Amino acid sequence: MMRTFKNIFWILLLAAIALGFAASARYFPGTAVFTAANTEAKMTLSVFALLLIALVAALIVFWRIIGMLTGIPSRWSNWREQSRENRSLAALQTATLALHEGRWTHADKAVKIAAKHPNAAGLAALLGAESAHAQDKPDQATSWLNQLDGLPDAAEFDDAQAMLHADMALAAGDASAALGHLDGVSHQLRKHSLRYRDLLVQSHAGAGHWHEVLQIALDKKWQAPIATKNKWHSAAIIGLIQDESSTAAYLSALYKDMPDGVRADDALMQAYTQALTALNAKGQARRVIEEGMRHTWRPVLLQNYVQAADDDSLTAQLKMLDAWEQQRTADNQPDAALYCAAGQLCYRATIWGRAKVRFQESLAIAPSVIAHHGLALTYRALEDDTHANEEDRKAAALAVL
Repeated sequence: MMRTFKNIFWILLLAAIALGFAASARYFPGTAVFTAANTEAKMTLSVFALLLIALVAALIVFWRIIGMLTGIPSRWSNWREQSRENRSLAALQTATLALHEGRWTHADKAVKIAAKHPNAAGLAALLGAESAHAQDKPDQATSWLNQLDGLPDAAEFDDAQAMLHADMALAAGDASAALGHLDGVSHQLRKHSLRYRDLLVQSHAGAGHWHEVLQIALDKKWQAPIATKNKWHSAAIIGLIQDESSTAAYLSALYKDMPDGVRADDALMQAYTQALTALNAKGQARRVIEEGMRHTWRPVLLQNYVQAADDDSLTAQLKMLDAWEQQRTADNQPDAALYCAAGQLCYRATIWGRAKVRFQESLAIAPSVIAHHGLALTYRALEDDTHANEEDRKAAALAVL
């Protein structure tokens, strides 16, 4: 648009000059004489003015033609450079799509094309490394990452490079190396990157740093889904309770900080109550199980409940089992594990007849090694070796399956 206005301006200016000369020639007539050697040329001022304007216009046109001709090599070079850049950008797009779609061959070809242009070389190397890592080719991924070191803008890829190195180290089972790579990332990445937190918690878990895992899981600034945070919270507690230096008081403090989503993890509660029982905090283990059973039926905890029994708690535990049985019966959902646990506690309380009935009720619903073995012990307590041996055989047969 500006170029058009500029051209119009020059045309109008030349027209105004021509009109000026024409007016001057009308009111001030005269002759222009040019002499060269023995040749003399005469013309009126109006003709001279027109010729002068024509000459200026011709010079302008000639100058533009010269400029256009001399600029052809530069424009050709720019066109070729733009074409290469466009091709590299198109290759980067193809590589990114292919990488996310799992088309590794297409991704590898595209990044090799993109890497030929300096402006795309860094991102192409990073995508090439990610593609190689996804294909479990660590040497090829490392080769791609090494290409970043020689680029003018290599510093821009330091964080991404460190993250990918950490991911590769985790894949190789070297959590310590992964932590080393993550230590070198920038403060901004530590503050804002969810991917950094994911890799950090995985690295600490792989290295057995369960206190650090627990701190990350409890960090309110970690904007991860609740299910993800609860998963790592559970993993951290399982790791911590396996530490022989853990005390019952420490485990109790861990339990108080558990959100409901973590307490709902059966595997965690099994490991937790087993640890309490091993530390002779059986009363605490029983209370935890009873709290866990309050709103949700969790039969996997029944064996832990039996293991947490002591001589003074048997009566109270049997009453609790009766309450649970009434609830299950009211819901028309009898439970073999519940009857088996009741039989085990009755056996321990030397209530042989009731223990026998409970084990039989359990086996009527679902055969199990524990119930057959418990019934065999009960028969021996009742001095019925024939049936005891038969139950032992059934238990052994089930154990083989």
